[in-house]
Amino acid sequence: MRILVIARSRDPHRQAEALRAGLGLTLRGATVEVVVDEPLLTPLAVRSAETLRAFGHIVGAAELAAALERADVVEVWT
Repeated sequence: MRILVIARSRDPHRQAEALRAGLGLTLRGATVEVVVDEPLLTPLAVRSAETLRAFGHIVGAAELAAALERADVVEVWT
C-alpha cells in the first residue's frame, strides 16, 4: 500500500508532525511518499525526512497530480 502524506502547513510544528506521521506509517509496512514544501522548518522535520529518504521513501516538493495517481491512500496536514 502506498500512502501519500501532503504537508501543506507552514507551521513548523505541524510540518514536523506530518513528517513524523509519515515515518510512523512505515512501521506498518506501508510505502510512504511525503509532499512537503521545502525548506523544512525544524530539526525534527529534517531528521524525519532524512530517515524516510534513507529507507527509500520519497520526500519533497513533487508534482501533486502524479503523486495522487500513485497513492492508494492520502493524508493531508494543514
